[in-house]
Amino acid sequence: MKIAVYCEAGRDDGLALIAQARRMAPEASVTALLEGPVPEKAARCGADEILCLDTVEDDCGQGSRIAALLAELRPDIALFPATVRGRFLSAWAAARLGTGLTADCTGLALTEDGLLRQTRPAYGSNLLADILCPVSRPQMASVRPGVFPLQPGLSGPEASVRPADPPVPPPLLMLVRRIPADNSVSLSGADVIVTGGKGIGGAEGFQVLGRLAELLGGALGATRSAVDAGWISYAHQIGQTGVTVRPRLYLAFGVSGAVQHTVGMSAAETVVAVNTDRHAPIFRSADYGIVADWRETAEYFIQTISERKAGI
Repeated sequence: MKIAVYCEAGRDDGLALIAQARRMAPEASVTALLEGPVPEKAARCGADEILCLDTVEDDCGQGSRIAALLAELRPDIALFPATVRGRFLSAWAAARLGTGLTADCTGLALTEDGLLRQTRPAYGSNLLADILCPVSRPQMASVRPGVFPLQPGLSGPEASVRPADPPVPPPLLMLVRRIPADNSVSLSGADVIVTGGKGIGGAEGFQVLGRLAELLGGALGATRSAVDAGWISYAHQIGQTGVTVRPRLYLAFGVSGAVQHTVGMSAAETVVAVNTDRHAPIFRSADYGIVADWRETAEYFIQTISERKAGI
């Protein structure tokens, strides 16, 4: 089996996919299409072959170059991180190759027949669907950042490294200007995340949860319903249409636990959920459940942590 993984310049999401490819198919040949990260890091994550690909600003042109490389390599599986750029490049390459693409996957595994089982939310993110591509090749998927851990040490540094220089087609896109993104919210690498849902009742509730997050040295998250209500910005959104996280501690206040949210936090080590509805779906994803008013519980946590920090 041959697996190809695209690694975007300036990000480690592709390296995590190399590690996942090595975990699910230890005997496979894994090739990294390396646009940015250091080749040695890709080798340590499990790549056998590394093709160093120059960055091209025109995403259409870069997508065509990646498609040409995949046509040459003829892998059984091609994986992309589901970043803004990775989503575009994977779709462009899949169209060029005449194969299918499962976008925004939250899980990957091999079936007994060696097919790639691609798991993603479906039907309005109300359930998880397993998707197979039994005929066309390569089997292509883009995977949400943060779904799989970055795990070096799966292979030695003996991977072959060579340049990849497919021709650059005439540009179809022109860069007009760059608008910096809001990087003030960092959920992906947070060890502790305090999240509020529609159950907290309004924007003022996020001020309370923000104090708790600050005391714990963590980040403040939110569900899509809270963001759609205008209570907090999209940068805080966790779930299928937001960020995928894997903190050591995840505190959920007033979160119902819809599938589109839980797929974004299912990798958390410890989940504590607070909800007045003892039948809320979030309790199925929680290690500890508290049936109580979210505000009373949050303020109790704030008081207790503040007193301990003050040595009272």
